[in-house]
Amino acid sequence: MLLRIKPEDVEIGMYIHAFEGRWIDHPFWRNRFLVETPEQLALVRGAEVPHLFVDRARSRRATMANAAHGAGRSKYRASDEKDGPVSSGLPPADPLPTPDRIKPQKRSSYARERRRAAALVDKSKHAVFDMFEEARLGRAVEVAPLVPLAQSIGQSIERDSKALINLVRLKEKDEYTYLHSVAVCALMMNFARQLDLSESEVRDLGVAGLLHDLGKIAIADAILMKPGALERHERTVVENHPMAGFDLLAASADIPEAALDVCRHHHEKVDGTGYPDRLRGDQLSLYARMGAICDVYDAVTSNRPYKQAWTPCEALTAMQSWEGHIDRQLLERFADSLGIFPVGTLVRLSTGLLGIVIGSDGECAEDVVVRAFFDCDALDEFPPFDQSIAPSAEHPRIVGRDSPTFWRFDNWDATRHRILGS
Repeated sequence: MLLRIKPEDVEIGMYIHAFEGRWIDHPFWRNRFLVETPEQLALVRGAEVPHLFVDRARSRRATMANAAHGAGRSKYRASDEKDGPVSSGLPPADPLPTPDRIKPQKRSSYARERRRAAALVDKSKHAVFDMFEEARLGRAVEVAPLVPLAQSIGQSIERDSKALINLVRLKEKDEYTYLHSVAVCALMMNFARQLDLSESEVRDLGVAGLLHDLGKIAIADAILMKPGALERHERTVVENHPMAGFDLLAASADIPEAALDVCRHHHEKVDGTGYPDRLRGDQLSLYARMGAICDVYDAVTSNRPYKQAWTPCEALTAMQSWEGHIDRQLLERFADSLGIFPVGTLVRLSTGLLGIVIGSDGECAEDVVVRAFFDCDALDEFPPFDQSIAPSAEHPRIVGRDSPTFWRFDNWDATRHRILGS
């Protein structure tokens, strides 16, 4: 059960479920947390949002008993008390970090950040090219120059994650190998932040992205760029590249463990049919499973000699359907990190509407097309209409995926088919 209240009415012991309004109007990088300290309370009460939503079930009872007298019934969710607490379907958030760990929200315009990102991508491409050439000459990989490069990529992502990630998808065939490493670096860092990993892990996973395909220096260009199907011996050569890269990195100094792990295991599959070690399920670390998702996503959204690129929406829809290939729960979190979702996903818009993702649109297929059909305040459906939402959009924008169970769509498959006309 959610209560919609004003920021000044928040008390210690309340569990914040969501803020109303734009994310730049409050100082938190996490939307769901328990208010536990006076410092956190001051920040919540000072947030420049009209209202926020408190989860009664996850708040301290005494606090909510006091709040219930003045807050009234939530407009966000229609439910009687006898129904009990209803899950949002989202994973629980940890308590908010102490104020000294709260990161300021800085947002430059999408166009401005895209221009800055273009220069950074060009610089990164040349740095990765030089690293590959040094490795071809038999020289050890030096991590030191890669760390500030990964940090610069991370800073661009923090300013506007979509700018660099969308830009780096646009690769010419002769630069794929190098820009693929830059893309996986950006995707890994963005993903790591979505998972609330530590900044040292974010940095190491950025370096891992830059290094993960180093073993491709052992593959002839004729095989890498082959437009048709590979022969058996050619496939064997390709499948040896994770171990070739791992051996190169293991012989170098100061390589992060995360980079060694991702380099060796980014082609493993959760059902054990991947390579080189045929690991399955829990045998694969979080880093390896993240690496597999980021590597595949960038590969299928890039033009290759043997395949035209899929749009981000097409890619995530296909990846979701691959049985035994990747960690599906983790894939959902990856989609959340990009703000792009598979076709058929229920999402909430900043306008207070619910909609279903139906595809991509716009230049380079960067926009997400949503079929809106439900008003969260009126708790009622309306005639569906389609809306194309650009990555730079502030309002309306996609707030995130939502739970059909939370909104009591008892037969969600039937509802979705009816809305989509399929």
